Amino acid sequence: MPPFGGIIIGKIMFEWLRTKKKDLEQAHVVQQEHEDSIEEALWEVKEQFDLETEEVEKTVLDKRQNVEYMRKTLKRDF
Repeated sequence: MPPFGGIIIGKIMFEWLRTKKKDLEQAHVVQQEHEDSIEEALWEVKEQFDLETEEVEKTVLDKRQNVEYMRKTLKRDF
């Protein structure tokens, strides 16, 4: 019988995987609406170097999530 810590870590891991899967499913919803100049540049690079749309969408979503996390963290600290 595994220790309780292993069970908790296992649950956390599967919860994280479900969240990542949901995030990836939402990646196809992203349109080329730019929130800032970074996103605009990413789409321009995609066109110039003929990159896959999915990669740019994933990068844009990751950037948006990271920025939102930073905003929440900064709000909480003040």
